[in-house]
Amino acid sequence: MTAAEATSSPLRELVSKDQWALPSATVNRTLQDGLKAFVERVRQPNWLQDQPAGGQDELQPLSRRQLERWAPEPQWRSNLSGFVDALDHWCTRWSAIQPVGFVVAPPFTGLAESLEQVAADRDWRLIAPPDLDRIHRGQALQDWWSQFEGDTPWVLPELGHCWLRTPAGLTLVRHLLGAIAAGELGRGLVGCNSWSWTFWTHLLPELRFSTLTLQALDHQRLGQWLQGLAGTGQFRLTTNGSWVVPPKDEPARNGARTSAFLRDLAAWSRGIPEVAWAIWRDSLRARPEAEVEEPPDAEPTQSTCWVIPWSQVSVPTMPPGESRPLAFVLHALLLHQGLDETSLQQTTGLAPDDVHIALHSLHRAELIGPHPRGWFVTPRGYPAVRRYLHAEGFAVDGF
Repeated sequence: MTAAEATSSPLRELVSKDQWALPSATVNRTLQDGLKAFVERVRQPNWLQDQPAGGQDELQPLSRRQLERWAPEPQWRSNLSGFVDALDHWCTRWSAIQPVGFVVAPPFTGLAESLEQVAADRDWRLIAPPDLDRIHRGQALQDWWSQFEGDTPWVLPELGHCWLRTPAGLTLVRHLLGAIAAGELGRGLVGCNSWSWTFWTHLLPELRFSTLTLQALDHQRLGQWLQGLAGTGQFRLTTNGSWVVPPKDEPARNGARTSAFLRDLAAWSRGIPEVAWAIWRDSLRARPEAEVEEPPDAEPTQSTCWVIPWSQVSVPTMPPGESRPLAFVLHALLLHQGLDETSLQQTTGLAPDDVHIALHSLHRAELIGPHPRGWFVTPRGYPAVRRYLHAEGFAVDGF
């Protein structure tokens, strides 16, 4: 994609799965990541050091106020024009044979929030998920089904919240997918995380619904998005002053090189916005290292935020050693987009003590954190978790 194409394409771009593209990494980063993954599998890493590595204390991470200035939280309920246009285009093409649209995306893309806003803007019915305990018991849930009654279109933001990986916990979504296939529920939209969708397409290989997905952010669109969050200002590398997000105007670059940081960030995060954003925030610094000064040609009305080199970026890693309970817990959390201890026991078959020990270990490693539904994988930890589950032979998502 050219720079002009990246600027013109919407940041919340909905595409078919065959149009989805994983951001490419630099050759050096690909080799380094492969070597690092191999080393971590054959020896125990220096895990959870009490003190940062030498030299890191010379860099000044941003304060909370500065983070709000340079990297505020993404707002997935605004700027949805391109997102909504793609949904409308899909409905025009497919609604005659499939009145319910499916949007599938990885975690940390803001999909559920965007769909909730679509429902609010269009005054469509928002389908609330059922209680997890009732799902586990396989109850009939007539009151939940009553939400679909009437002619008004409806939106179910997250399918992963409507089932549990237990014998009785699969019943509701089986019936839901069957009712949608039979055209019994009228017009609607279903959002589903990519891990849950992978599970159901493996369980029901005959599932052939047309789906849309959010396009991954390549390095150009990622830079455009991160710069948009910050508004004014510029981002430059601490070590040599290279541009991290280059100015749009060629003269403003003043001949300075552009760093490969964003290309590496896009590849490591797999183009997932909140994963990239979380790592980006940890990479920002309030001032450069001692030998780097503010360029004399910088606009006096602009300020500069400095970014450490990719080689200095710290991301969570899996605890040392082999542990199937950790893998079971992580996979369950991703399938259902967050679970509490009781639901984890039900879906993994682990004893309460094993669940508590696994959660403590993963939390200490910053791979999971508290969540409105109990616990969930952290954005910074997601790449390591996905890579670990893939190495352990779990069915990972296709994103």
